[in-house]
Amino acid sequence: MAARKLFVERGYGGTTIEAIAQEAGYAAPTVYFHFGSKAAIVGYLIDEMETGDIVPVFQEAMQQANPLRMLEGTAHIARISCEKWWDVYQVVRSAGRADAALSKASKKLDSGRLYGLRICAEALERSGHLRTGLDATRATDIMWALASEDAYQRLVVERGWTQDEFEAWLGNSLKRELLRRR
Repeated sequence: MAARKLFVERGYGGTTIEAIAQEAGYAAPTVYFHFGSKAAIVGYLIDEMETGDIVPVFQEAMQQANPLRMLEGTAHIARISCEKWWDVYQVVRSAGRADAALSKASKKLDSGRLYGLRICAEALERSGHLRTGLDATRATDIMWALASEDAYQRLVVERGWTQDEFEAWLGNSLKRELLRRR
């Protein structure tokens, strides 16, 4: 998508609707008509991420009776969302603080992720797989911290881990921190 390319090259603040329209080969009024604002374009990208990459993997992971497979699915979601959508995370995080409309997109991104993690933690709690002394709320918090784009940035972007190494580490960390010892 033209907007995504320009956000990476110029930053959110340096990208105009007119530039997006030109890059996409449309007239600016057409882009305004379909989206209305740059923040709405980012919201569209977030929707694409959720429906195209996250929701199908999440649904498959939640159908797993095996808690190990469920947490491996959670690790895979964290990997693919960062691997395929890192640029969108960067746009949202960098410009979301200064732009009120984009701040809403950032909150939407976080609330969707938190919702999915809470569903997973509650499933683990209902099935009796959480380790002793851990409830769904605390398990959600642990997953929130470990399966974050911050952890991805530190390990993959800054330290040079591969995608596979990150996913394996995250899956093992989630299992170790959340599940009963057998």
